[in-house]
Amino acid sequence: MIPRFSPLKRAALGALVLTAIAAPALAQMEPPPPGAMIMIKKHMGPPTPEMEKAMADRKAQMARDMHTVLRLRPDQEAAWQAFEGAMAPQAMRAGMPEMPKGPGGAMEQMDRMDRHMSAMSERHKKMQSAVRTFYAALSPDQQQVFDALVRLRGAPGGHGGGGEGGPRMMRGGPGHP
Repeated sequence: MIPRFSPLKRAALGALVLTAIAAPALAQMEPPPPGAMIMIKKHMGPPTPEMEKAMADRKAQMARDMHTVLRLRPDQEAAWQAFEGAMAPQAMRAGMPEMPKGPGGAMEQMDRMDRHMSAMSERHKKMQSAVRTFYAALSPDQQQVFDALVRLRGAPGGHGGGGEGGPRMMRGGPGHP
């Protein structure tokens, strides 16, 4: 025989079951350790001058390493300088316009976005041209080394995505007309 509960006992039992089900959802996560908060705050917002110097030093070292690993000949130096200049962070920032903001309706915003995307496309074409010119100046052995470096470190300019999206794609390699 099934015991019958009074309405008060049923309500209390229902509340208890609902509380048990909802309890995990009400649990709060522990706050991150103090060091993590400092790290998060440090990396929010624009980079500090120290961070910019460290990034510039790292990029310069990477360029020196690439020059050494590729064993560039004197006749390739001009192509290297043009490539390095096009991939420099300052050149990238100068060629990359800020996303426009401002008042206006949907059509004005769309027009601003179109202009922004056109400017970004032009910057990409310049970088692509620099990579192609440099790549063409390399010997086949150097091209293999360059391809390997791109796969290991990402695309020139520090934007990742080597491999199929690297220099071979830019010159019409496999799967890319």
